[in-house]
Amino acid sequence: MGTSPLRIITGELTGTAPLDTAVSRAILRRVSMGELPETLQVGMPHRVVAFGRHDVLTDGFDDAVGIAVVNGFDPTIRIAGGRAVVFHPRTVRFAWTVPTADPTAGMHERFSTVADHVVAALASFGIAAAVGELEREYCPGRYSVHINGARKVMGSGQRLARRAAQVAGMIVVGDAETVNDVLEPIYGALGLDMDPSRTGAVADVLDVDAHAVASVFTRQFTNGRPCRQDRVDSTTMALARTFQPDHDPRELA
Repeated sequence: MGTSPLRIITGELTGTAPLDTAVSRAILRRVSMGELPETLQVGMPHRVVAFGRHDVLTDGFDDAVGIAVVNGFDPTIRIAGGRAVVFHPRTVRFAWTVPTADPTAGMHERFSTVADHVVAALASFGIAAAVGELEREYCPGRYSVHINGARKVMGSGQRLARRAAQVAGMIVVGDAETVNDVLEPIYGALGLDMDPSRTGAVADVLDVDAHAVASVFTRQFTNGRPCRQDRVDSTTMALARTFQPDHDPRELA
């Protein structure tokens, strides 16, 4: 955070969920090592189920992965905490990676910043949203964003490195039913509770294009700061490919 240039990577998803996860992990590693500056990744993913580390250790994980695959979703194990979440083409996937000397000290501030940016982005479309955990929401979190006081539209998780932190998550712009259709049986397999009526999308209030939401969300981060559009460089991609097997649940079988 600050006045230094913000590196922005948009539309640079590989189409392979474990590799996309590994790219974000590689960016976190390289920002922590001082090789890359503060970086914001924003894009529209394919059909992905991202499992948390706790899911891997839960009875029923193999069944849950099978449910994802049978339903046409690409499974991955994400680097942040939390439980299984769903991405699809009408969601906005983001990862904000910042260098910091004390990653633990700023955890809540970073979560709050991201949530506030989502609320502000939705407000620009005339949509009222609020921050807070809903009872029985999927992948519950204190910094979830919901609309109508009842339906979750954004969730996030955070991973800390030695000298950097990364807040990653998604904004569900449309097709909330797509999330529930695969997440309900997956949560059943994992023995987790969720109320499908708590799953929402921005389109529940207003039919908005996901690219438009991504663009406005990105502008919230710039806020007059210098920034530069960039791509995933070859060094980062090479490092990501070494991490990729760690994030493919099929490699754990």
